[in-house]
Parts: sequence; C-alpha cells; structure tokens
Amino acid sequence: MKFLPSTLCLLALLLPSCGDDDDDIRRSCGPAITISDGLISEESDPFQLVDAQIDGLCLEVIIAATSCSTANWSMDLFTFGQVAGRLPTQTSARLFFDDGLDETDFTCQVILTETYAFDLSPYLTPEVLPTQLTLTGTGTTLLVK
Repeated sequence: MKFLPSTLCLLALLLPSCGDDDDDIRRSCGPAITISDGLISEESDPFQLVDAQIDGLCLEVIIAATSCSTANWSMDLFTFGQVAGRLPTQTSARLFFDDGLDETDFTCQVILTETYAFDLSPYLTPEVLPTQLTLTGTGTTLLVK
C-alpha cells in the first residue's frame, strides 16, 4: 500500500504527542493551585459548592451562584503550603470566586453553575500522599491518593 506524503503528514498530526506528561495533565486539568505564604485578604464573591471530585492530582469543582451569565466568572485555588505529617496527611485550600461584577452592578437572580479544574501536582508531591484535602469554608474534605 502506498502513502502519499500529504497522507503521512496528516497521520502524524493525528497521532498522540510524545510530549511531557506534566504538560498534558495541566492542559486537561486546568491551572495549578497557587501556593501563598500570606493571607488572602479579599473576600470571595458568594457561591455554593455543588460538587467536588478528585481524579489523580486533578481537583474538579462545580459551583453555583446567582448571575446573568458565567462569562466573566473566574475561580482560583489557594493554599498556604502546609501539610500535617501523619498518614493520611492533611492539608487545606481555599476556593476564591470572582463573579466579575462590581458591588453596585445589577445582577440577575438566576442560579447558574460552572465547572472549574485545578492541577494539584505542584503542591501534592508523592511524599505527602495520600492526603485529606479540606476545601476551607465549604465543609468538604476529599482524599487525594
């Protein structure tokens, strides 16, 4: 069977890349958790955590909030970087939600949901696993293996 050079080029584009696995995780998982040694003084806009799941070192959360649209929403995940030393270890992180509106802006009273994912691998190294990750202020604790 003969392959034309253009067919081989197309086939090469369709095959999975041999790139770095860490880069693949971050692309599919979302931004990395932010490790900060200072307090986050800003208040998060109000939201409700609908669901939280761990898949490997990827945290996926679904949140709900009142708004007209999710277009300007953003969410970040912060931690102080401390891990308690017993097995399973224990740590915590805080979800910070910004609805993209000023306090004086009009908003609809419609409850909308959005899904966010965060890469935990820069923070939760194999030496501290398994760990119980508490999402501060949500009443949610997840086991990361």
